[in-house]
Amino acid sequence: MIKGAIFDLDDTLYNYKDINEIAINKVCEYICKQLNIDKNTFYTAFELGRENTKKFMTYDCAAKHNRIIYFQKTLESLGVNPIAYALEMYDIYWNTMLETMELNCGVIELFEYLKRNKIKIAVCTDLTTHIQHRKLRKLGIDKYIDCIVTSEEAGFEKPNPIMFKLCLDKLGLQPQETFYVGDSFKKDIIGAYNMGSAPIWFAEKENYIINKDIEFEHIKSITEVINIVEKQLRGIYEEPI
Repeated sequence: MIKGAIFDLDDTLYNYKDINEIAINKVCEYICKQLNIDKNTFYTAFELGRENTKKFMTYDCAAKHNRIIYFQKTLESLGVNPIAYALEMYDIYWNTMLETMELNCGVIELFEYLKRNKIKIAVCTDLTTHIQHRKLRKLGIDKYIDCIVTSEEAGFEKPNPIMFKLCLDKLGLQPQETFYVGDSFKKDIIGAYNMGSAPIWFAEKENYIINKDIEFEHIKSITEVINIVEKQLRGIYEEPI
């Protein structure tokens, strides 16, 4: 019996990749004007700063996603004191993200369906806790979410089982009572499969499948989850007495 649904957030419930690019462009416009540099110089420094952040932090460290550290290292690679500009860059980035982001089509319909069927909803996401809470509120889905687990809280990133176990503990459910929806095959699908939750891979385009031995559902639209759940529920309700 399905009693819980666990969702990734970025690029599952909203389009992260495109919005991230818009936000980085806004930061680029600001700092290029302040420092009188061209875009290529900024993007070269930014990529170096991001790579250095991830290189010198442990794998399971949410801080490696912290944009202010990216921008601090970007400025340092340009030979600029980050104290003067890093906070402004951080604010421009996240304000642009939050102002521009939109919920993927069908998410509200899906969440309403799950709530009508008394299925709990959790979010399991790799990033810092504060900004993920802000995203849920900005997207207008905070009222549907029963619990959230971030890699910052768990101390580990997906596909580490600790993150998934923490979700289950908060939901008060067993793995076989849940399904998991995410866009990353490596992090979401493999992690959910290893946990024992039913994996649903959300990929609008055909992507590279890392492990074909794993059983999973593939969807191209988030509302397809309704059909999957409906079949499971109908199968249970139609069992002979």
